Amino acid sequence: MIISLPLLVAGAVFAGLALGSAQAAGTARVEGYVTDADSGAPVFGALASIPSLGLAATTDAAGAFTWSGIALSGPSLPVTVQVTAPGYGDWTIQDVRLIGGDTLILRVSLTDTPTVISVPPPRAERPDWPSVQLSQALFDTITADQSTLPLPSTIRVRVTGDPICNLSLPYTVEVIDFKYYVKHVLPNEWAVGWPWESLRAGAMAVKMYAWSIIAAGGKWSDADVYDSTCDQVYNPSVEYASTNKAVDFTWNWRLMRGDQLVRTYYRTYYYQCTDAGLAGNCMGQIESRDMAYNAFTWDEILLSFYDSSSLSPINPPLGGYALRYQGNGYGDLDRVKIQIDDPATSDPGPPADVGAQDFTIEWWMKALPGENASSAVSCGANENWIYGNILIDRDRFNQDRDFGVSLAAGRLVFGVGGDGTGSQTLCGTSDLADGQWHHVAVQRRRSDGYLWIFVDGVLEAEGDGPDGDISYPDDGVPGSFCGPTADQPCTNSDPYLVLGAEKHDADNTTYPSFSGWLDELRISNTLRYSADFTPPTGTFTPDANTVALYHFDEGVGNTINDTSGFAGGPSNGVRIYGGVINGPEWTDDTPWYVPPTPTPTPSPATTATGTPTATGTPSPIGTSTPTATPLPTDTPTPTPLPTNTPTPTPSPTSTPSQGSTDWYLAEGFTGSGFATFFLLQNPNAQPANVSLTYMLDDGSTITSSHTLLPFSRFTVAAQDPAEVGPDQTFATHISSDLPIIAERAMYFPSGGHNTIAFDSP
Repeated sequence: MIISLPLLVAGAVFAGLALGSAQAAGTARVEGYVTDADSGAPVFGALASIPSLGLAATTDAAGAFTWSGIALSGPSLPVTVQVTAPGYGDWTIQDVRLIGGDTLILRVSLTDTPTVISVPPPRAERPDWPSVQLSQALFDTITADQSTLPLPSTIRVRVTGDPICNLSLPYTVEVIDFKYYVKHVLPNEWAVGWPWESLRAGAMAVKMYAWSIIAAGGKWSDADVYDSTCDQVYNPSVEYASTNKAVDFTWNWRLMRGDQLVRTYYRTYYYQCTDAGLAGNCMGQIESRDMAYNAFTWDEILLSFYDSSSLSPINPPLGGYALRYQGNGYGDLDRVKIQIDDPATSDPGPPADVGAQDFTIEWWMKALPGENASSAVSCGANENWIYGNILIDRDRFNQDRDFGVSLAAGRLVFGVGGDGTGSQTLCGTSDLADGQWHHVAVQRRRSDGYLWIFVDGVLEAEGDGPDGDISYPDDGVPGSFCGPTADQPCTNSDPYLVLGAEKHDADNTTYPSFSGWLDELRISNTLRYSADFTPPTGTFTPDANTVALYHFDEGVGNTINDTSGFAGGPSNGVRIYGGVINGPEWTDDTPWYVPPTPTPTPSPATTATGTPTATGTPSPIGTSTPTATPLPTDTPTPTPLPTNTPTPTPSPTSTPSQGSTDWYLAEGFTGSGFATFFLLQNPNAQPANVSLTYMLDDGSTITSSHTLLPFSRFTVAAQDPAEVGPDQTFATHISSDLPIIAERAMYFPSGGHNTIAFDSP
């Protein structure tokens, strides 16, 4: 299978496995909460233990116990946890996994009889778990508009306690808080330890499947879903911090097709979706994992599998959204890029290209203490602004007519380079790295280059700056200072206004990126402030002098909309998401954040009228049941791709990953339990024609050909029958008519790894 999505911007570096993951080898943590099953009251003095690790703890007055820093020899470890208390039967959970870098959360409900719970691996790993394949009749029976339905508060679940679908088992119907249900389903459906974006896509798939069933009136005569592979595996005893975080992050989003909720079927592999007649309505879980490792975001993953679908907020936050940057200073990641010139023409740039007239740039920002480590810079007739953690970069590589803003020792720094008229760096005085939102404005007067810095409406610095036009020249040609050999045109970084990062990725130690929040940015072609003023109390509205306005209220996706309506626009931007810790991330933490109305913490389950045997007849609708997978769960923690960093020059140097027309990989295997993927990126403005030649052990070869769209990335599964196929040992030569970037990812029973290809045999 080959999955392709356009890259976000020309020259974006292929992030490969350099993305944040929920998994990290090392240590694990356990939190436990012990309650009386009948009253829900915490049980004080219960003894919890993991005999195989020699761990024991006694619950406190809140019924809680913890173990921290549990050393693991690998990314995960199955253990048995026991809980005993006077007057109660022993409680035992078997084969529950400790995950490196994650917290296992146990909900222990004690009764007067012993309880034994066995935790099988999640369905995404189980080739032997059967699925109940029902028809899709309900697809055609829903006619009412579902676009304004609120999230369900509860869900009715047939609880058997057995993860395998068996309609003959006795059950009780329990009415469960809907969010509690989703949090106790996700770790049993998706593999804990998969990358964040896959877990988020999985959280949406779990939620939307159940929600669409509830909206249809339920799948069973007396309940919405089963707690087993008849629907989704629900275990009220087990949750993880990472999967809870994925559910929380996506909770305010719905997936729609027209005015209908999407019933989000999923299978282990996408070909199983096709085999089940669910193409376009079903996600491949393994593919979601690999797409996440290949720099796709959760929303891109969802929209790739569920045809003609769209995401929308259920309750748009009253304070809107903002972007949280993580300070990644490499690979063209963790930033917003607004193109302000096309070097191929001499046409005027979009309105965001200011500097030929007076301008004001203002925004809201927040930074935490200690996250932006650059020290104070010497201000004056210099370009020292580039040494702070960069907020706004409108530099031109080794050329005049530039400006930028950074944070140095917590102070705002504004710098300008004139057209042969020198440079000036102006420094504010307030410490903005205090964890609070601040309104900031910088201004420049065109006639004499005079500069101002305002913080929270107070003038903090002003002074004369270089004269002249500092807009990006319409006939400007980016200098040839970029690329791995520092002699290629800087077209992928120069003609952009960049937010949150140094645009050329020269050296993130010397020219660090910003870590923090940015929101509500307005660019004006006038000097808005002549004296101290009261900062705005709400979002900006465009006026005749607003040439670009970014509310950052999209909340999802990568398009950053300019809402100014100014003639010649819009000056839209693109979010480039990724990094060691993925950024910039959408968040509802804004200057106008309004916390949601608190709701009572739900008990694990509210028991409804019990039913001794399964008497209901299932409605004729489908099931979100994954089937077999030969791949393991335990995947390696991704590591950042290496970048070529030249010696810093007076201005930063671009360092995109090196491309080649030929790549070689000495090993590949698609035998039992192994999978091999080739990760390809085309950074060119033209399609690249690529051939993969698989060289087998017997001396024969198999060749496949593909066309990589401009600025796109492909994942090629070697085990696909259209490629080398299963049960093969091979080496690979990848050739292209244009320079591309290539990596190989391999997964096997003990883990996995990622390798950058070699450009010579």
